[in-house]
Amino acid sequence: MPFVIGMDGGGTKTTCLIKEVGGELQKNGRLVEQFQGPGTNPHVVGFETAAARIGELIRYGLEAGSLKTEEVSAVCCGLAGVGRKSEEQRMQQLISDELDSLKMSEYCELDVCSDSYIALRGALEPGTGEGILVISGTGSNALALTNSGKLTKSGGWGHVLGDEGSGYYIGMKALNYITRAYDGRDKATMLTSLILKRLQLEKTEDLIAYIYGERPEKREIASLARQVIEAAEHRDEAAENILRQAGEELLTHVESLFRKNPQFTKQTVVTAAGSIFTYSTLVRETFINGLRQRNLGIYRKAYQSPAFGAAIVAEELAHPSKQ
Repeated sequence: MPFVIGMDGGGTKTTCLIKEVGGELQKNGRLVEQFQGPGTNPHVVGFETAAARIGELIRYGLEAGSLKTEEVSAVCCGLAGVGRKSEEQRMQQLISDELDSLKMSEYCELDVCSDSYIALRGALEPGTGEGILVISGTGSNALALTNSGKLTKSGGWGHVLGDEGSGYYIGMKALNYITRAYDGRDKATMLTSLILKRLQLEKTEDLIAYIYGERPEKREIASLARQVIEAAEHRDEAAENILRQAGEELLTHVESLFRKNPQFTKQTVVTAAGSIFTYSTLVRETFINGLRQRNLGIYRKAYQSPAFGAAIVAEELAHPSKQ
């Protein structure tokens, strides 16, 4: 019985899934192993290091599952940091070299793609030909798949040019609000005390040195979304408005993808992923209600994980007739 390997590689961790090829599409395949390893985003750890780590994860998985190399028919690696074709091609070659060293390359198909794509494939139930995935975590972006296999994107411009509706967006909106409240241009709320406490700052003026002196990383600003969510749970009006705005911004991705794909209908599946959707009820409700009010498809919870989505892609590589 052949097996496939799916990988979801991020900046800090990589999830690997080894699955037996299913009899009907991807529903019946037995899960052999699922485990995690270090991050494999090539822009974080380097291209060569990322490929070497993937090789080690495959080697570990084969040993843990008591599998022979010739039993693996396909590998799909969905990686953060490979959104452009040149990056995919470079990682494809480096990982192919790793498969060579494992004596797998002659009979094992390989595909390297973006983490957004495998997240979309995992989110859609097998047999669902088209759909949209909106992601809101530290950053934000969206991806649509048509029945013909065409992919279209919205967002993904990074925190300077975009990332609307993301954790970073929410964090920056909160910082902006508390400076306006300090000036008297907006009403002071509990957001100020929550965020200053989180940043270990004594007063609002200290934000100047924090932002322009310390130059905090994107993920640190994004982590302030937790305080905004906490304030909203206490009915803080400013926090609630920020989260509603985030939900509305995420809806614009769906609107964009519907315009790019006029064949989409109110029955097109729309799903969501990422920490903001997970932890903010207000963002989630704003988003889902907006879909319904604007006839932008039908919302469904994500079917499975991104690693499972990578395994689905790997199975299609091994058995193209199942696409």
